[in-house]
Amino acid sequence: MSTLRWLEIVGVLAIVAAVLAWALWPPAPVHEIVTPAPQVRQADGSVIAQRAPDPKPAPPRHVLPKGAVEERRESIVVAPAPAASSVEVDLSLVRMPDNGRRVIASSPDGTVVSALDIPIEPGLVPLPPKPWAAGLSYGTDHSVGVWIDRDVGKLVLGAQLARQQDGRVQAQLRAGVRF
Repeated sequence: MSTLRWLEIVGVLAIVAAVLAWALWPPAPVHEIVTPAPQVRQADGSVIAQRAPDPKPAPPRHVLPKGAVEERRESIVVAPAPAASSVEVDLSLVRMPDNGRRVIASSPDGTVVSALDIPIEPGLVPLPPKPWAAGLSYGTDHSVGVWIDRDVGKLVLGAQLARQQDGRVQAQLRAGVRF
């Protein structure tokens, strides 16, 4: 095979790879939904905090460690149980189906009267994993082929079909471990 033919094949493969990479490139990260939302009291007595976004709130009452960036501020009011000497508050930050995050507050030592969640900077919603990969291959023996891989937990499983220089098709299966 002449050098010119070899360069043509490599050029076509490079263009196809560039188009596929552009088409399949992951989208920009999605920011969480931070629209205002009302407080909701649940059946177990816990409270889903009211969400009141404020990109420029007043400074916090406490000192932030050097280099820290405040993302959210929580304000919880608890009415203590009659015999309680201190009040413990449990908070959970949960991701909702609409990609928003909400704070759930509960207290074993009293009743949560109100809860306020102030998102200052929207968080990034993780992108869904993409377990498939596909591409073209070119061998040193001038064989061309196609391959496909699938991630299955820590395993990477794949298959490849390559056309040899003599016209025969070679099939390969592969398995690997992600580390």
